[in-house]
Amino acid sequence: MNMGIFQLLVANWISTSFPIIQIILVALIALCAIALIVLVFCQESNSNGLGSLGGAENSFYSQNKGNSLEGRLKKWTYILAGIIFVLTVLYFISFTIYHG
Repeated sequence: MNMGIFQLLVANWISTSFPIIQIILVALIALCAIALIVLVFCQESNSNGLGSLGGAENSFYSQNKGNSLEGRLKKWTYILAGIIFVLTVLYFISFTIYHG
């Protein structure tokens, strides 16, 4: 009998916390989206005009592009996009469970 009451209390606590969890997830998604927009604006364009049609360059800069500021900005862009994806999936899972 006590186990049934415990399960009822846990289910009630979880069901009342879903709106709070959803608000937190939306706030985190918005903050990550703003940071992603800023990162994209900080990056330079990838187009080099007609000079990029000739083939790949084998310069020191092109080989070590990941260690530069441009490479780090690109890496953080991918990380933030992944975080937004995961948070959005979690939000819709919680939305489905709560409104289910």
